Amino acid sequence: MSPCLAFAGVDLNALVEAIRASADFPWTQGWLTAFATLFGENIVCWTIVPPLISEGIMGRMTALQATFWGVFIGDLLTYLPVRFAMRYVARSRWIRRHQGQIEACSHFLDRHIGKTMFVVRFTPGIRTPTILAAAMLRVHFGLYTLYSALSCLLQSAITVYFMPTLYAPLIAWLKGLWAHHPAFVILFVAAFFAAFGVAQWYIAKAVMRRVSRPKP
Repeated sequence: MSPCLAFAGVDLNALVEAIRASADFPWTQGWLTAFATLFGENIVCWTIVPPLISEGIMGRMTALQATFWGVFIGDLLTYLPVRFAMRYVARSRWIRRHQGQIEACSHFLDRHIGKTMFVVRFTPGIRTPTILAAAMLRVHFGLYTLYSALSCLLQSAITVYFMPTLYAPLIAWLKGLWAHHPAFVILFVAAFFAAFGVAQWYIAKAVMRRVSRPKP
């Protein structure tokens, strides 16, 4: 999700209903999904699109194209304004004060932009800061765009071809478990999100430590 759009106040529930209602019009459904993805990438890709596919409401090709373009354009809307703005702030006092750390980060991204884009694509906690850092350091635009597109395509492929297969049996299992042991379901979901949050924290800490390491 682009920070420029984060507080736009778009009603995702209304968009989801519009996506469901446009099942007979794949072109319209695809663009509505892409538009929704701009405002809630993780929600749309991981919790909205997979069940729509598994229920036969959305076709896989429509979902693949919609999620790809939504995520990719959202990343560009995060990256481009900051990249252009850096032309005017590169000589600021704050930049000069942190020149060493900035050069270390720039060196890291220049060497590892490909791996970095694939890692942060599936680590939401550090995705936006990393994209903003790449923009501030004016990482090669062609390389950034290439690896951003490839990582977006991989995410969309997982959303479309793997998640629907996992979604249906998982939801059926949780519903059956909820009928008899609701407390266990609550604990299971809480434990999952807790483990995910802890993993994100450690990954973010490791990445920031590596990025801040002085250039040899």
